[in-house]
Amino acid sequence: MAPNTTPTRYLQQDGPDFKKAMATLDPNVTVKFDTADGTSGTQLSQVNAAISAGASAIVMVAADPNTSGSILQAAQAAKVPVIGYENTPLNGPMYAQVMFDPNMAGKLQAQYFASQVQSGALGAKPVTVARLYGNQGDVYTTQMLQGQNGVLQPLINDGSIKVVCSSYVTNWDPAVAQSQAQQCLTKTQNKVDAFLGFYDGIAAGIIAAETSANVKIPVYGGQNPELTGPQYMLTGQLQDNVLKPFSDEATAAAKLAIAAIKGQQPTALATKTIDNGGGFKIPTAYLSETYIHLTKGQDPGIVVQKIVDLGFFTWAEICTGPAKDTATCKQKH
Repeated sequence: MAPNTTPTRYLQQDGPDFKKAMATLDPNVTVKFDTADGTSGTQLSQVNAAISAGASAIVMVAADPNTSGSILQAAQAAKVPVIGYENTPLNGPMYAQVMFDPNMAGKLQAQYFASQVQSGALGAKPVTVARLYGNQGDVYTTQMLQGQNGVLQPLINDGSIKVVCSSYVTNWDPAVAQSQAQQCLTKTQNKVDAFLGFYDGIAAGIIAAETSANVKIPVYGGQNPELTGPQYMLTGQLQDNVLKPFSDEATAAAKLAIAAIKGQQPTALATKTIDNGGGFKIPTAYLSETYIHLTKGQDPGIVVQKIVDLGFFTWAEICTGPAKDTATCKQKH
């Protein structure tokens, strides 16, 4: 069950990868997809419909984690196990959760950003920074922000970094990110040394705001590669990316779903726990990320090649839109 159509990964990559993994593990299992509209009300209706249709297990990216408790309670009442996927449902019992480590994702982004600040690559201190976070209240947002702040707060405290704007991006929506970035540019009269976001869609929204304002300010905080991610890395507008191989997560979720259907415990794969509120400790499979960033003087194609190697996108897909006329794409085509 996808939360909505953004981020695009759930429909374009995770979903097909999950179906493929399930077909390999047990071809007798039927996989059905639903996409909500970003609200728990719609997702609850979809879950109830799935339960009525005889679902044996539900794999769900919470549309709105903060109000997803009723969904988990409905599934529990029907004795249908729920596997949370990436964006953790809150305040209810679950069979298991699978996700890339959000704290580490934030830490990886912040470590590189801090190195840029300290090296002088972003200019004299204090470096003025605008920060755009994920959806407020999400476990992923909370833990990822903890990862970022663990590295950046000392630099904020000693005056190396001055945060001039900060806000949460409702539903991780690129359009919301664009609006918030535009407001920040207006507020500061474009005097921002860098933007630090949370994922590729937010970065794309920031870059759209910069384009409208006719400014070029470095953007950091790529993650969850969407097609715009590698494209803007090739143009030099996005500096970094946290790569999370979606097929690995989809396969882990498929293994948990099979175990749930068979009535087995999830602990073979979900070796840690996460607190999703209400006193519930959910067995969780944490997966590891790969981090990449641009290096001054180096062909960005060398870095983006890692995205291609991990199977996110092909060069033919990347070398469209804003990346079409880059030096790298002229070489690739």
